[in-house]
Amino acid sequence: MIELKGSRFTQILPQNLSSQTRTRALAYAIGRQVDKLLVLADRMVIWAGLDRVPEQLLDYLAAELRTPAYRADYAVEVKRTLVRQSLLFYARMGTPAAVDRLIQSIFGSGQIQEWFEYGGEPHHFRATVGAEGVTITPEALEELRRVLASVKRLSSWLDSITTVTPMESRPVRVAAAPCGSYARTTLPPVFVLVPAVIRLAAGSGGTISRTTLSQIEEGHNA
Repeated sequence: MIELKGSRFTQILPQNLSSQTRTRALAYAIGRQVDKLLVLADRMVIWAGLDRVPEQLLDYLAAELRTPAYRADYAVEVKRTLVRQSLLFYARMGTPAAVDRLIQSIFGSGQIQEWFEYGGEPHHFRATVGAEGVTITPEALEELRRVLASVKRLSSWLDSITTVTPMESRPVRVAAAPCGSYARTTLPPVFVLVPAVIRLAAGSGGTISRTTLSQIEEGHNA
């Protein structure tokens, strides 16, 4: 099978015709015009080709579909997601599933909890938002409030918004140093009958004592 895009009609002609210079030139000229028509035809496919439409057209589609929580300054991929799910949002408008889907479409991750899940007052709820690599700024929180107000039930009330910021875990190293006191005592001269043996021991984190003895003379009484 020959694909129409990039093809030439000489591919279906016999060898004695497709090898002629005039025939090949004509096939090239017609093929170029066919390629241009195919490009224009692709632009007519909007909904099925939503991943390829230009950003400006996404703004027009959002205005036509009245896409909930849509803003022109969103990233282009967020715009595509919101426009693609516009009809689904309206089908589930006012339900927790619609709110969760909208939060995840804009902020990447998040969900709501209804009042009976955390012991709150009836008709109240709270939201949690945050994902790895996403910074939740005060402006983003205000935007989240606007988004929630556009899709929640009018009888529901927002209690709080919890932001989750993942942090990289790193090992913590603690070093200990010996600490204590140092004492030095000088004793008067003494006389002993046996050779004196003095042993000094030191340990980490204690008290070190040092005793200085005068000259020891053997053979005398103490």
